[in-house]
Amino acid sequence: MELRPIVHEYVLQCGVESAFEVFAGRTGEWWHPDFTPDASTFRDLVIEPKVGGRVLQVHDGPAEFDIGTVTVWDPPGRLVYTSTLAQPAGHTSEISVTFTPAGDGCRFHFEHGGWNATNAADRDKFAQWSLILDRFAALADANEARPTG
Repeated sequence: MELRPIVHEYVLQCGVESAFEVFAGRTGEWWHPDFTPDASTFRDLVIEPKVGGRVLQVHDGPAEFDIGTVTVWDPPGRLVYTSTLAQPAGHTSEISVTFTPAGDGCRFHFEHGGWNATNAADRDKFAQWSLILDRFAALADANEARPTG
């Protein structure tokens, strides 16, 4: 039974403020619809910007699926939230992201952890995090390249 966190790291061309804003404020733009209850009706993934804020998937209907709760809101450096994505509601895991300066850009560190005896069997469902996070990195870097004004 594997209990280590799932870890991904990226070096982005954008700064920490921009990366945090894209990750937390524009999640629905980079989230892959296939990783929702119904890809054809997916409209947004929202992270409410506060400790205790909801993490929810929004679908046509209207339908909302709560998938977590923000436990650390420390822009632009750190965000942590619980997750029930693809897991039974009582067996939450934890998503933690940090953004630190790195040269002209930033380092993005992602961990999906909190694995224990009650949820470890679900860990293998998350082998494709890189498909989702590659979309985030591409949008964050493209956001930096957009002209302002």
